[in-house]
Amino acid sequence: MEREALDRIVQQAMFLGQVQYMTMIEPETDKMKQREARRYLIRRGYDQKVLDEWVNAGLVNRRKDGEGNAPVYYSLKEIQRQITVTEMMKGNIQQIT
Repeated sequence: MEREALDRIVQQAMFLGQVQYMTMIEPETDKMKQREARRYLIRRGYDQKVLDEWVNAGLVNRRKDGEGNAPVYYSLKEIQRQITVTEMMKGNIQQIT
């Protein structure tokens, strides 16, 4: 595995740990509105449609606090976990001996 790919994976994993700690301390920081989640993915270099793919695959949960026009929320922790997994898969993970 190339050093750059490994460095990117480690950074993603560290950020995921920070997100998990933040949600443990203050659970409300984990909630992202749908628009925020899509913008977050774009800032991270992903197509916003990947969120729908992850939801359809059951990898990220979609939450709604009410009926009708209530906002849709996603978990930052779940999204970041999928980004980390995707980065690891993109990195063509090879066994390190």
